[in-house]
Amino acid sequence: MAETSSFKISASILAGDLLNLGEAIRTCERAGADMLHLDICDGHFVPTISFGEEVVRRTCQESKLPAEVHLMVSRPGDWLSRMADGGQFRMIIHVEADTRVMGILQLIEREGWKAGVAMNPETPATAVEPLLPYVDNVLIMGYAPGFAGQPLLDYTYIKTEDVRALIEKTGSSATITVDGGVKAGNARQLVEAGADILVVSSGMFSHENPDESLNEIRRMVAGE
Repeated sequence: MAETSSFKISASILAGDLLNLGEAIRTCERAGADMLHLDICDGHFVPTISFGEEVVRRTCQESKLPAEVHLMVSRPGDWLSRMADGGQFRMIIHVEADTRVMGILQLIEREGWKAGVAMNPETPATAVEPLLPYVDNVLIMGYAPGFAGQPLLDYTYIKTEDVRALIEKTGSSATITVDGGVKAGNARQLVEAGADILVVSSGMFSHENPDESLNEIRRMVAGE
């Protein structure tokens, strides 16, 4: 179980105003996010299309917050050269997206980025076990990717516990992220299940007071 006092919040700008991404970034900063989460969707691996490498590059230039790039794309290896001068961030690829995941993780490390691996809800926790010595982070999708605004799947809590057990079994130092459906009402249970990082998107930008939304989540996790 992760310590409820040490979890981090990664704010996804995809739920912000895409016509004013600069202000979306400022909102994340004012709200007290620990990092920025950048979802690249290709319209193939997931049905939606978001943004590309130039938004990543500009975001890393404009914000002092650390960034993580979540590649929800069918050919993640093709994106590495495109992102080569985009900045320093964690690069997260999906285990379902390519049969050469290990090789891509090695290329990510060679580029000087931290490497993460993500998995869809239907993918069992055991799928990431062989990869744990080679990744900095495991991202668990809380609902089917590409359809923002869905409720968190109840199975996510059990899956988070299972991944935490595998990390401890293998002696890995990887952190666990839960992405999708994170709200103030389920944040504490996710952290208690083993999550180190919670990705918040609509839970912030759809909040009546976005600047206070993340503080609300922190208070709920702390049991206040």
